[in-house]
This record gives sequence, structure tokens and C-alpha cells, in this order.
Amino acid sequence: MANYVGVEGLVAICIAHLSHLLSVLAVFDLTRALFFNYSVTIAFKAAAFHIISPAGLFLSSPYAESSCALLSFAGCLLFTKSIVHGGPKTGTHDLLVVLAGICFGIATTFRSNGILNGLLLLEEAFRTLLALRDGIQFGVMRRLLATGLGGMCVGAGFLIPQYIAYSEYCEGTDTDVRPWCQRFIPSIYTFVQDYYWYVFSRARCDDLV
Repeated sequence: MANYVGVEGLVAICIAHLSHLLSVLAVFDLTRALFFNYSVTIAFKAAAFHIISPAGLFLSSPYAESSCALLSFAGCLLFTKSIVHGGPKTGTHDLLVVLAGICFGIATTFRSNGILNGLLLLEEAFRTLLALRDGIQFGVMRRLLATGLGGMCVGAGFLIPQYIAYSEYCEGTDTDVRPWCQRFIPSIYTFVQDYYWYVFSRARCDDLV
């Protein structure tokens, strides 16, 4: 059997660097889409600031930070392009909302706090509902359906990993049931955050003593 020791880490680091590079480009395009009346200099500065992001080493290490950032920025860019100023919304614009939801959902599988991206779709859903005061129109209903599908994609990105973890650690007969399985809301996310981050932080403090 081939020895792949170290190769996985190298591949993960390459993926992290590539994701960080693409996220910088996504920030550039997103800034231009948001501030289209301004010069390219604003977009360049925004992209440059993301290069020196406070996330620091996490964006270059074999970690989910850079991948989540890339998918989040890509989703925001798609969502921004789905907004029409002074014109009718087409099916293509509504499709961009669904694609944005898919990006947000995948980002949430990398990091659970990516679910906050869904607030964009929630706000758009409320704004579309308000448009129904002027009467039921096909374009408005299509937009509402698109935001609903996008929101479901974001929710799936949060719930599917939770379901997989529950099936593996809480329903298996060959493994000991983990403590979080007995909670009223059995969430592996909160358990990992509370337990393993505490253990890691405690170990780091012991190393410094």
C-alpha cells in the first residue's frame, strides 16, 4: 500500500491557498458589483484588505476557513447580481438566488456559522412578500419560490452534517453513545464547540506555563 503520510496535509494546504486566492478575486468582483459607480480602486483595496484578513494563518492552513469564505463571497456575488434596479426580474435573476443559496449551503457544511448568510435570503423573502400587497403576480411568486429554495439549501447545509453525525454516534450499536446525544436538542456543533475547544485551550495554556 502506498504511503500517503503528509500528502493529505499538503493537498489540504494547496486547497486552502487556492480557495483564499479565489476568495480575494470574489471580493474584488463583489465590491465592483456593489459599488459600480466608484472606481476599480475601491474594489482593489477591498481585495487587498482580505489578503491580510485577521483570520491570518487559518486562511492558509488545512482548515475550512478559506473554503467557507470563498463560497460565502461567491454566494453574495450571485445574490447581488440577482438584484435588479429599475427593471423587471427575469427567471435568470431568480435562478441566481437559488445558486446563491446553494453556495451558502455548501459554505455552511464547512463552517456552521455560514448559516448566517441565509439572512440575506430571509430579508429578500420578506421584501418579496411585501410586494404581494400590490397583487399576486407571476414574477413575484417565482421570486418567492426562488428565495424559499435558496433558504432550504442553506438549512440543508446545516442539518445534513448534523443528521450524519447523529446517525453515526447516537444510533450505532457498536459505539458508545456520546453525551450530546441525550440533550433536548442533540447538536454536535455545540458539543464540539464547548468540549473540544475547551480541551484545546486548556492544553495550550498548560504548554505556556
